Amino acid sequence: MKYADLRFGRVPLPEPGPGYDPAGDAVHLFAPGIESPAREPIPGVQILDSFGEGHRFVVRVPDAWNGKLAVCGTPATRSEFANDLNLGDYLLARGYAFASSNKGVPYNGIFEAAVDTPAPTTVYPIPFDLLGLRAAGAVIRVGALHPRRVPVGEWHEDLARLTRAARKHVRTATGRQPRRTYAVGLSIGGGQVRWMLERHPELVDGGIEWASVFWSPEQSILNCLPAFIAAMPDYVRSGFTDAAARDAILAAGFPPDRLQDDPAHPSLWNDHYANLAPFYGDLTTFAFGMLIDPELTSWTGSPPNLTDPVTGSGAGETPNARGFALPAARATYVPSAAARETIAAFAHTGALERPLIGLAGDADVFVTPAGNAETYLEAVRKAGRGDRYWQYRVQNGTHVDAYAGYGYGLQPILPFVWAAFEQLERIVENGERPAGAGSARSVAEPRELG
Repeated sequence: MKYADLRFGRVPLPEPGPGYDPAGDAVHLFAPGIESPAREPIPGVQILDSFGEGHRFVVRVPDAWNGKLAVCGTPATRSEFANDLNLGDYLLARGYAFASSNKGVPYNGIFEAAVDTPAPTTVYPIPFDLLGLRAAGAVIRVGALHPRRVPVGEWHEDLARLTRAARKHVRTATGRQPRRTYAVGLSIGGGQVRWMLERHPELVDGGIEWASVFWSPEQSILNCLPAFIAAMPDYVRSGFTDAAARDAILAAGFPPDRLQDDPAHPSLWNDHYANLAPFYGDLTTFAFGMLIDPELTSWTGSPPNLTDPVTGSGAGETPNARGFALPAARATYVPSAAARETIAAFAHTGALERPLIGLAGDADVFVTPAGNAETYLEAVRKAGRGDRYWQYRVQNGTHVDAYAGYGYGLQPILPFVWAAFEQLERIVENGERPAGAGSARSVAEPRELG
């Protein structure tokens, strides 16, 4: 449909629903204080489409189309509109057609009472006292697990499928095929980009991956997050001073914690554990363990009667939960041989067939540089593809840019992503070859990407 302005906040979006927040998904990823590069109305066409039940994607084509397409991998299990603020407006303002999907995940997560859930074998029972959630028997119903499991392998293939569909929609809208196609993605979306440049180079000219998850049978977030959630209770109880707990987390490859005199946000590590919903470290371990490891089972009763791992609240109650629903099971989890076999089917190989620029924050205490950026760089080198890969470590950058609003001396990575995209254009279209291919370089300002 034709609209007078395709920019976020102007173009109509679907109404929100349980676990589905089109506008909120975009806002929650965007750092305060960043000025949008889309300062004037962008008239054009918006197409909403689907590959089937539970799947959705969006394609936008500005009237002043530059003949190029950017397809965007979506972070976590967020909606097809999650990229609107950080990437969509930037790309549309530059004349690009823009496309993004929900990877077939019908909703992100639904907070509900255990007594009301239709999915007791796949919900995450909240074990923390924050906001009274544990005592209330609250759970999170995960869209990637219910009503059906949406495998990570499907997520990777989805970006290729989206690219094919977007090209068709762009041709219908303009009468021409895109002359260039770029892929850009954050977190899980960055993992999609890596995979597509390895497996489907015929669809894309180059890509940007940002704070990307790395998958291999030997190393993934399921290898490092359990060590984090195992040590965090002692660390938090000690007022963030327990040296043994701190050292265990550092040994697992996590960047050092950042502490500050702010009662709402005293510890960056704890903001990714028990201090903020949705409890990234613990929930992610649960969701991906259940999604990937066929040997895991879970069941949550009503009320769950879990004990808070930090405060000990509820210790006198008998847990009304089993398997991976128990916090101790996640803290001691080691991926099974079956899980490693599952990961092998969608693993990253490093065998890039197109130019790729990677960015990672040196203060990413969730998808850590050691476990996800360094490991991918090593895979690229091992595959003999270092000549087409540039990696930048952003000083004081973390996983979600919005966390820069909490302090900790953090800065948003998004301006670096925009600079990297312009560098990618020069690499692909002008034959530029920046120094540092096949290596990681620390950068403090976007202009250093030159």
